[in-house]
Amino acid sequence: MKEETLIRQFIREAISSNLVELTGGKVVEYGSQQHLDELEKMEADLKALKSSMSRGPERKEHRKERGRLQSAIESIRYLRRKAQRQGIRNGLLKT
Repeated sequence: MKEETLIRQFIREAISSNLVELTGGKVVEYGSQQHLDELEKMEADLKALKSSMSRGPERKEHRKERGRLQSAIESIRYLRRKAQRQGIRNGLLKT
């Protein structure tokens, strides 16, 4: 029985070997907590950039760029939720 469990574990690892490289060069599994933290950090950085563009005398000129940044933020949120669901499915995260 133990051999069957090991074989199943090896098969799961082979199928779910989606690796992601973080900005620091570290390689982690897709959907892991480190991967989700990296996506949250990217989202926070883009939010900070967007809010900095909404101040000052040139704020009206940056309207289009702020819209594009908001689209990027929404995309990162989608990717984070998708990675979180996969991490839960693969047993990397707890619910």
